Amino acid sequence: MDRRKIDVVLSTFLIIASLIILTNDNLAEGGAESDLGIMFLPRIVAGLIIIFASTIAIQSLRNLAAGSQIESREIIITDGFFGVFVYLGIFIGYWLAVPYVGFMIATTFVMLAVALLLGGRNWVPIIATSVITPVLIFYGSREFLRVYLPTWTL
Repeated sequence: MDRRKIDVVLSTFLIIASLIILTNDNLAEGGAESDLGIMFLPRIVAGLIIIFASTIAIQSLRNLAAGSQIESREIIITDGFFGVFVYLGIFIGYWLAVPYVGFMIATTFVMLAVALLLGGRNWVPIIATSVITPVLIFYGSREFLRVYLPTWTL
């Protein structure tokens, strides 16, 4: 299966969904009001999705238009479901662990597990991203959105 074609289709879908989020004011009713507004975080995330999906789609379209050879990393192997079951196991474990070990610890370990499953080799950026991202999300949601994520209960 050619990953470049899948990248173009999924990126197009994500961009369309993000444009709907950016332009529709009637997507949220009620909710936790903050100084930034109820649609602030969804619109920031939608904007980031558009940027990231566009970069993926542009790279894939360039390779498709140039007719370049498919590299081994651009082929998705569809033999068996082992990887799918491992992902499901990781996320079920995450769902069960968050109430006990908290958002920051559980998210850090899930990000490390997914990076390992995807074949990550450069450990310094993997560990830095796995630690910094949950900390930023935790404190950002608490300070800016007034959403309190689970903390350690053991």
